[in-house]
Amino acid sequence: MLAFYNIGIRLYHFAVFVASFFNPKAKKWLDGRVGLLTRIEKETSGFSGETLWVHCASLGEFEMARPIIERLKESNSSLRVILTFFSSSGYEVQKNYELADHVFYMPLDTKANASRFVNAIKPSKVIFVKYDLWFHHLNEAKKHGAKLMLISAQFIASQQYFKFYGATGRKALQLFSKIFLVDGDSEKLLHQIDVKNTTVCGDTRYDRVMEIAEKAESISEIEQFKGDSKLVVCGSTWLEDEKLLQSALSSFPGTKWIIAPHEVGPKNIERLEMLFPGSVRLSKYQNSNVDVLIIDSIGLLSKVYQYADVAYVGGGFRTGLHNILEATAFGVPTVFGPDYSRFPDAGEMVYNGLAFSIRNENELESKLEELLNNNESDLKVAILDFMNNRMGATEAILEYTNKC
Repeated sequence: MLAFYNIGIRLYHFAVFVASFFNPKAKKWLDGRVGLLTRIEKETSGFSGETLWVHCASLGEFEMARPIIERLKESNSSLRVILTFFSSSGYEVQKNYELADHVFYMPLDTKANASRFVNAIKPSKVIFVKYDLWFHHLNEAKKHGAKLMLISAQFIASQQYFKFYGATGRKALQLFSKIFLVDGDSEKLLHQIDVKNTTVCGDTRYDRVMEIAEKAESISEIEQFKGDSKLVVCGSTWLEDEKLLQSALSSFPGTKWIIAPHEVGPKNIERLEMLFPGSVRLSKYQNSNVDVLIIDSIGLLSKVYQYADVAYVGGGFRTGLHNILEATAFGVPTVFGPDYSRFPDAGEMVYNGLAFSIRNENELESKLEELLNNNESDLKVAILDFMNNRMGATEAILEYTNKC
Protein backbone atom coordinates (compact mmCIF):
# COMPACT_ATOMS: atom_id res chain seq x y z
CA MET A 1 0.00 0.00 0.00
CA LEU A 2 2.88 2.38 0.69
CA ALA A 3 3.99 2.03 -2.94
CA PHE A 4 0.54 3.19 -4.09
CA TYR A 5 0.73 6.08 -1.61
CA ASN A 6 4.10 7.17 -3.04
CA ILE A 7 2.75 6.99 -6.58
CA GLY A 8 -0.29 9.00 -5.51
CA ILE A 9 1.93 11.74 -4.06
CA ARG A 10 3.83 12.03 -7.35
CA LEU A 11 0.59 12.09 -9.35
CA TYR A 12 -0.80 14.79 -7.08
CA HIS A 13 2.30 16.91 -7.64
CA PHE A 14 1.98 16.46 -11.41
CA ALA A 15 -1.70 17.43 -11.27
CA VAL A 16 -0.86 20.63 -9.38
CA PHE A 17 1.85 21.38 -11.95
CA VAL A 18 -0.67 21.08 -14.79
CA ALA A 19 -3.27 23.12 -12.90
CA SER A 20 -0.73 25.87 -12.18
CA PHE A 21 -0.92 27.03 -15.81
CA PHE A 22 -4.49 28.25 -15.34
CA ASN A 23 -5.17 28.21 -11.58
CA PRO A 24 -3.50 30.97 -9.48
CA LYS A 25 -3.85 29.01 -6.24
CA ALA A 26 -2.14 25.97 -7.74
CA LYS A 27 0.66 28.17 -9.07
CA LYS A 28 1.13 29.77 -5.67
CA TRP A 29 1.22 26.32 -4.05
CA LEU A 30 3.89 25.20 -6.51
CA ASP A 31 5.96 28.40 -6.43
CA GLY A 32 5.99 28.33 -2.64
CA ARG A 33 7.84 25.00 -2.70
CA VAL A 34 10.63 26.02 -5.10
CA GLY A 35 13.88 25.78 -3.14
CA LEU A 36 11.83 25.23 0.02
CA LEU A 37 14.01 22.61 1.73
CA THR A 38 17.20 24.55 1.13
CA ARG A 39 15.60 27.62 2.69
CA ILE A 40 14.33 25.60 5.66
CA GLU A 41 17.79 24.11 6.27
CA LYS A 42 19.36 27.55 6.13
CA GLU A 43 16.83 29.34 8.34
CA THR A 44 16.58 26.67 11.06
CA SER A 45 20.24 25.78 11.50
CA GLY A 46 22.17 26.35 14.70
CA PHE A 47 19.31 25.90 17.19
CA SER A 48 19.74 23.42 20.03
CA GLY A 49 16.70 23.97 22.24
CA GLU A 50 13.23 22.43 22.30
CA THR A 51 11.29 22.67 19.04
CA LEU A 52 7.54 22.30 18.56
CA TRP A 53 6.40 21.62 15.01
CA VAL A 54 2.72 22.39 14.31
CA HIS A 55 1.17 21.41 10.99
CA CYS A 56 -2.15 22.77 9.71
CA ALA A 57 -3.87 22.15 6.41
CA SER A 58 -5.18 25.70 6.22
CA LEU A 59 -6.62 28.60 8.22
CA GLY A 60 -9.40 26.70 9.93
CA GLU A 61 -6.97 24.18 11.37
CA PHE A 62 -4.61 26.96 12.40
CA GLU A 63 -7.37 28.52 14.51
CA MET A 64 -7.69 25.17 16.32
CA ALA A 65 -3.96 25.15 17.03
CA ARG A 66 -3.59 28.80 17.95
CA PRO A 67 -4.68 28.52 21.62
CA ILE A 68 -2.24 25.64 22.11
CA ILE A 69 0.65 27.60 20.59
CA GLU A 70 -0.19 30.71 22.61
CA ARG A 71 -0.32 28.88 25.92
CA LEU A 72 2.86 26.88 25.28
CA LYS A 73 4.76 30.01 24.29
CA GLU A 74 3.40 31.81 27.34
CA SER A 75 4.77 29.13 29.66
CA ASN A 76 8.04 28.62 27.78
CA SER A 77 9.23 31.65 25.83
CA SER A 78 12.38 29.82 24.66
CA LEU A 79 10.31 27.15 22.88
CA ARG A 80 10.95 27.29 19.14
CA VAL A 81 7.72 26.98 17.15
CA ILE A 82 7.78 25.90 13.52
CA LEU A 83 4.46 26.21 11.76
CA THR A 84 3.71 24.55 8.42
CA PHE A 85 0.76 24.84 6.05
CA PHE A 86 -0.33 22.66 3.19
CA SER A 87 -2.48 25.30 1.48
CA SER A 88 -1.33 28.58 0.00
CA SER A 89 -4.29 30.40 1.57
CA GLY A 90 -3.26 29.35 5.05
CA TYR A 91 0.40 30.15 4.47
CA GLU A 92 -0.19 33.57 2.88
CA VAL A 93 -2.42 34.79 5.71
CA GLN A 94 -0.26 33.49 8.59
CA LYS A 95 3.28 33.61 7.17
CA ASN A 96 4.08 36.44 9.60
CA TYR A 97 2.37 34.91 12.65
CA GLU A 98 4.19 36.51 15.56
CA LEU A 99 4.35 33.48 17.87
CA ALA A 100 5.95 31.20 15.27
CA ASP A 101 9.70 31.37 14.88
CA HIS A 102 9.37 30.02 11.35
CA VAL A 103 6.41 29.53 9.00
CA PHE A 104 6.84 27.29 5.97
CA TYR A 105 4.90 25.41 3.36
CA MET A 106 4.76 21.70 4.06
CA PRO A 107 7.22 19.98 1.69
CA LEU A 108 5.77 17.37 -0.65
CA ASP A 109 5.47 14.14 1.32
CA THR A 110 8.24 11.98 -0.11
CA LYS A 111 10.64 10.01 2.06
CA ALA A 112 13.61 12.08 0.92
CA ASN A 113 11.85 15.40 1.55
CA ALA A 114 10.63 14.27 4.95
CA SER A 115 14.10 13.16 6.00
CA ARG A 116 15.66 16.50 5.03
CA PHE A 117 12.87 18.46 6.71
CA VAL A 118 12.96 16.59 10.02
CA ASN A 119 16.76 16.57 10.16
CA ALA A 120 16.69 20.34 9.62
CA ILE A 121 14.11 21.33 12.24
CA LYS A 122 14.82 18.54 14.80
CA PRO A 123 11.38 18.58 16.45
CA SER A 124 10.90 17.52 20.07
CA LYS A 125 7.11 17.58 19.86
CA VAL A 126 4.82 17.50 16.84
CA ILE A 127 1.18 18.55 16.65
CA PHE A 128 -0.95 17.82 13.59
CA VAL A 129 -4.39 19.38 13.54
CA LYS A 130 -7.55 17.46 12.68
CA TYR A 131 -6.36 15.64 9.54
CA ASP A 132 -3.89 16.17 6.64
CA LEU A 133 -1.73 13.29 7.85
CA TRP A 134 1.46 12.94 5.77
CA PHE A 135 2.95 9.53 6.43
CA HIS A 136 6.62 10.10 5.58
CA HIS A 137 6.90 13.30 7.60
CA LEU A 138 5.21 11.69 10.58
CA ASN A 139 7.34 8.57 10.29
CA GLU A 140 10.59 10.54 10.10
CA ALA A 141 9.60 12.66 13.11
CA LYS A 142 8.80 9.49 15.05
CA LYS A 143 12.19 8.00 14.16
CA HIS A 144 13.81 11.23 15.29
CA GLY A 145 12.30 10.66 18.75
CA ALA A 146 9.60 13.33 18.68
CA LYS A 147 6.33 12.94 20.54
CA LEU A 148 3.51 13.06 17.99
CA MET A 149 0.04 14.39 18.79
CA LEU A 150 -3.10 14.74 16.68
CA ILE A 151 -5.60 17.27 18.05
CA SER A 152 -9.26 18.10 17.36
CA ALA A 153 -9.57 14.92 15.32
CA GLN A 154 -12.88 13.51 14.18
CA PHE A 155 -13.51 10.37 12.16
CA ILE A 156 -16.41 8.89 10.20
CA ALA A 157 -16.78 5.37 8.84
CA SER A 158 -16.53 6.45 5.19
CA GLN A 159 -12.93 7.66 5.55
CA GLN A 160 -10.07 5.73 3.96
CA TYR A 161 -8.69 4.64 7.35
CA PHE A 162 -11.56 2.20 7.67
CA LYS A 163 -11.38 0.80 4.13
CA PHE A 164 -9.30 -2.07 2.76
CA TYR A 165 -7.10 0.43 0.90
CA GLY A 166 -6.38 2.56 3.97
CA ALA A 167 -3.35 0.67 5.33
CA THR A 168 -0.97 3.63 5.00
CA GLY A 169 -3.42 5.92 6.77
CA ARG A 170 -3.79 3.41 9.59
CA LYS A 171 -0.01 3.21 9.92
CA ALA A 172 0.09 7.00 10.19
CA LEU A 173 -2.45 6.94 13.02
CA GLN A 174 -0.39 4.33 14.87
CA LEU A 175 2.58 6.71 14.88
CA PHE A 176 0.92 9.22 17.19
CA SER A 177 1.72 9.14 20.89
CA LYS A 178 -1.73 10.56 21.58
CA ILE A 179 -4.79 11.35 19.47
CA PHE A 180 -7.15 13.91 21.00
CA LEU A 181 -10.65 13.30 19.70
CA VAL A 182 -13.72 15.47 19.44
CA ASP A 183 -16.24 12.73 20.22
CA GLY A 184 -16.72 9.20 21.48
CA ASP A 185 -17.96 7.89 18.12
CA SER A 186 -14.55 8.67 16.65
CA GLU A 187 -12.87 6.75 19.44
CA LYS A 188 -15.05 3.70 18.79
CA LEU A 189 -14.07 3.75 15.11
CA LEU A 190 -10.37 3.98 15.90
CA HIS A 191 -10.55 1.17 18.42
CA GLN A 192 -12.08 -1.03 15.72
CA ILE A 193 -8.85 -0.69 13.71
CA ASP A 194 -6.70 -1.20 16.82
CA VAL A 195 -5.75 2.45 17.28
CA LYS A 196 -5.94 2.79 21.07
CA ASN A 197 -3.76 5.84 21.75
CA THR A 198 -6.83 8.06 22.13
CA THR A 199 -8.44 10.58 24.46
CA VAL A 200 -11.85 12.20 24.00
CA CYS A 201 -11.63 15.84 25.09
CA GLY A 202 -13.65 17.89 22.61
CA ASP A 203 -12.63 20.45 20.06
CA THR A 204 -10.22 23.35 20.56
CA ARG A 205 -12.36 25.34 18.12
CA TYR A 206 -14.82 26.00 20.93
CA ASP A 207 -12.07 27.41 23.13
CA ARG A 208 -10.80 29.53 20.28
CA VAL A 209 -14.08 30.98 19.04
CA MET A 210 -15.24 31.78 22.57
CA GLU A 211 -11.95 33.55 23.22
CA ILE A 212 -12.35 35.52 19.97
CA ALA A 213 -15.90 36.47 20.92
CA GLU A 214 -14.83 37.60 24.39
CA LYS A 215 -12.06 39.79 22.97
CA ALA A 216 -13.89 41.04 19.87
CA GLU A 217 -13.24 44.69 19.19
CA SER A 218 -15.96 47.02 17.98
CA ILE A 219 -16.15 48.00 14.33
CA SER A 220 -17.48 51.55 14.01
CA GLU A 221 -18.50 51.19 10.37
CA ILE A 222 -20.64 48.14 11.17
CA GLU A 223 -22.23 49.89 14.13
CA GLN A 224 -23.12 52.87 11.92
CA PHE A 225 -24.43 50.62 9.17
CA LYS A 226 -26.68 48.62 11.51
CA GLY A 227 -28.03 51.53 13.53
CA ASP A 228 -31.30 50.44 15.16
CA SER A 229 -32.17 47.95 12.42
CA LYS A 230 -32.22 44.18 12.52
CA LEU A 231 -29.10 42.73 10.89
CA VAL A 232 -28.54 39.47 9.04
CA VAL A 233 -24.83 38.61 8.64
CA CYS A 234 -24.19 36.19 5.78
CA GLY A 235 -20.72 34.66 6.06
CA SER A 236 -18.59 32.55 3.73
CA THR A 237 -21.21 32.64 0.99
CA TRP A 238 -21.11 31.10 -2.47
CA LEU A 239 -23.19 31.84 -5.55
CA GLU A 240 -25.89 29.32 -4.57
CA ASP A 241 -26.28 30.99 -1.17
CA GLU A 242 -26.25 34.49 -2.59
CA LYS A 243 -29.06 33.78 -5.07
CA LEU A 244 -31.29 32.63 -2.20
CA LEU A 245 -30.37 35.67 -0.13
CA GLN A 246 -31.00 38.03 -3.03
CA SER A 247 -34.48 36.58 -3.45
CA ALA A 248 -35.24 36.83 0.26
CA LEU A 249 -33.99 40.37 0.70
CA SER A 250 -37.14 42.11 -0.61
CA SER A 251 -39.30 40.24 1.91
CA PHE A 252 -37.69 42.01 4.87
CA PRO A 253 -37.92 45.79 4.42
CA GLY A 254 -35.97 47.74 7.01
CA THR A 255 -33.59 44.83 7.68
CA LYS A 256 -29.89 45.36 7.04
CA TRP A 257 -27.74 42.70 5.38
CA ILE A 258 -24.01 42.04 5.40
CA ILE A 259 -22.57 39.71 2.76
CA ALA A 260 -19.10 38.32 3.53
CA PRO A 261 -18.31 36.03 0.57
CA HIS A 262 -15.94 33.08 0.66
CA GLU A 263 -13.99 34.66 -2.20
CA VAL A 264 -13.09 38.36 -1.86
CA GLY A 265 -11.27 38.82 -5.17
CA PRO A 266 -12.19 41.91 -7.25
CA LYS A 267 -14.24 39.97 -9.85
CA ASN A 268 -16.37 38.27 -7.21
CA ILE A 269 -16.98 41.53 -5.37
CA GLU A 270 -18.05 43.15 -8.64
CA ARG A 271 -20.41 40.24 -9.28
CA LEU A 272 -21.97 40.72 -5.85
CA GLU A 273 -22.46 44.44 -6.48
CA MET A 274 -24.46 43.52 -9.58
CA LEU A 275 -26.46 40.87 -7.72
CA PHE A 276 -27.28 43.33 -4.91
CA PRO A 277 -27.93 46.71 -6.62
CA GLY A 278 -27.40 49.67 -4.33
CA SER A 279 -25.00 47.77 -2.09
CA VAL A 280 -21.69 49.21 -0.99
CA ARG A 281 -18.32 47.68 -0.18
CA LEU A 282 -17.03 48.05 3.35
CA SER A 283 -13.83 49.61 1.99
CA LYS A 284 -15.94 52.40 0.44
CA TYR A 285 -18.57 52.76 3.14
CA GLN A 286 -19.04 56.31 4.48
CA ASN A 287 -22.18 56.14 6.61
CA SER A 288 -24.34 55.94 3.48
CA ASN A 289 -27.98 54.90 3.67
CA VAL A 290 -27.86 51.42 2.15
CA ASP A 291 -29.33 48.06 3.13
CA VAL A 292 -26.55 45.75 1.91
CA LEU A 293 -22.89 45.97 2.92
CA ILE A 294 -20.34 43.73 1.20
CA ILE A 295 -17.22 42.73 3.14
CA ASP A 296 -14.38 42.93 0.62
CA SER A 297 -11.50 41.84 2.85
CA ILE A 298 -10.62 38.81 4.96
CA GLY A 299 -10.18 38.51 8.71
CA LEU A 300 -13.20 40.53 9.85
CA LEU A 301 -16.05 38.03 9.77
CA SER A 302 -15.54 36.61 13.27
CA LYS A 303 -15.89 40.15 14.67
CA VAL A 304 -18.79 41.15 12.44
CA TYR A 305 -20.98 38.36 13.84
CA GLN A 306 -21.21 40.23 17.16
CA TYR A 307 -23.67 42.63 15.51
CA ALA A 308 -25.89 39.96 13.95
CA ASP A 309 -29.47 39.28 15.00
CA VAL A 310 -29.39 36.26 12.69
CA ALA A 311 -26.48 34.66 10.83
CA TYR A 312 -26.53 32.78 7.56
CA VAL A 313 -23.44 30.63 6.94
CA GLY A 314 -22.66 29.53 3.40
CA GLY A 315 -21.39 26.37 1.77
CA GLY A 316 -24.39 24.20 2.58
CA PHE A 317 -25.49 24.16 -1.04
CA ARG A 318 -22.06 23.62 -2.57
CA THR A 319 -18.82 22.68 -0.84
CA GLY A 320 -20.24 21.66 2.52
CA LEU A 321 -20.99 23.96 5.41
CA HIS A 322 -18.43 26.53 6.53
CA ASN A 323 -17.67 27.44 10.15
CA ILE A 324 -20.84 28.21 12.13
CA LEU A 325 -19.10 28.44 15.51
CA GLU A 326 -17.84 31.97 14.92
CA ALA A 327 -21.48 33.08 14.89
CA THR A 328 -22.81 30.83 17.65
CA ALA A 329 -19.99 32.00 19.93
CA PHE A 330 -22.00 35.23 20.21
CA GLY A 331 -25.25 33.33 20.78
CA VAL A 332 -26.48 34.23 17.30
CA PRO A 333 -29.17 31.95 15.78
CA THR A 334 -27.63 30.52 12.61
CA VAL A 335 -29.19 29.31 9.36
CA PHE A 336 -27.50 27.26 6.63
CA GLY A 337 -28.10 24.93 3.69
CA PRO A 338 -28.77 21.19 3.75
CA ASP A 339 -25.24 19.83 3.34
CA TYR A 340 -23.87 19.68 6.89
CA SER A 341 -23.37 15.91 7.17
CA ARG A 342 -19.61 16.29 7.71
CA PHE A 343 -20.12 18.72 10.60
CA PRO A 344 -21.52 16.84 13.61
CA ASP A 345 -21.59 19.94 15.80
CA ALA A 346 -23.94 21.60 13.29
CA GLY A 347 -26.09 18.47 13.27
CA GLU A 348 -26.22 18.45 17.06
CA MET A 349 -27.27 22.08 17.15
CA VAL A 350 -29.99 21.46 14.56
CA TYR A 351 -31.24 18.48 16.56
CA ASN A 352 -31.47 20.63 19.69
CA GLY A 353 -33.19 23.54 17.94
CA LEU A 354 -30.17 25.84 18.29
CA ALA A 355 -29.34 26.16 14.57
CA PHE A 356 -31.46 25.74 11.47
CA SER A 357 -31.03 24.04 8.11
CA ILE A 358 -33.06 25.16 5.08
CA ARG A 359 -33.46 23.59 1.64
CA ASN A 360 -34.91 26.36 -0.50
CA GLU A 361 -35.96 29.99 -0.71
CA ASN A 362 -39.35 29.45 0.97
CA GLU A 363 -37.79 27.74 3.97
CA LEU A 364 -35.15 30.47 4.24
CA GLU A 365 -37.76 33.25 4.26
CA SER A 366 -39.93 31.41 6.77
CA LYS A 367 -37.03 30.80 9.16
CA LEU A 368 -35.72 34.36 8.87
CA GLU A 369 -39.18 35.76 9.57
CA GLU A 370 -39.45 33.59 12.66
CA LEU A 371 -36.02 34.52 13.99
CA LEU A 372 -36.14 38.24 13.15
CA ASN A 373 -39.64 38.94 14.43
CA ASN A 374 -39.60 36.96 17.68
CA ASN A 375 -37.83 37.68 20.95
CA GLU A 376 -34.99 35.15 20.86
CA SER A 377 -33.28 35.96 24.17
CA ASP A 378 -33.91 32.44 25.52
CA LEU A 379 -32.51 30.96 22.32
CA LYS A 380 -29.36 33.06 22.67
CA VAL A 381 -28.85 31.82 26.23
CA ALA A 382 -29.32 28.22 25.12
CA ILE A 383 -26.80 28.62 22.29
CA LEU A 384 -24.21 30.11 24.63
CA ASP A 385 -24.79 27.30 27.14
CA PHE A 386 -24.15 24.79 24.36
CA MET A 387 -20.90 26.54 23.43
CA ASN A 388 -19.62 26.97 26.98
CA ASN A 389 -20.29 23.34 27.86
CA ARG A 390 -17.96 22.21 25.06
CA MET A 391 -14.93 24.19 26.12
CA GLY A 392 -11.88 22.62 27.77
CA ALA A 393 -10.05 20.71 25.04
CA THR A 394 -7.14 23.16 25.15
CA GLU A 395 -6.48 22.43 28.83
CA ALA A 396 -6.50 18.65 28.28
CA ILE A 397 -4.05 18.90 25.39
CA LEU A 398 -1.76 21.28 27.27
CA GLU A 399 -1.64 19.01 30.30
CA TYR A 400 -0.42 16.11 28.16
CA THR A 401 1.93 18.23 26.03
CA ASN A 402 3.68 19.74 29.02
CA LYS A 403 4.27 16.30 30.56
CA CYS A 404 5.43 14.36 27.51
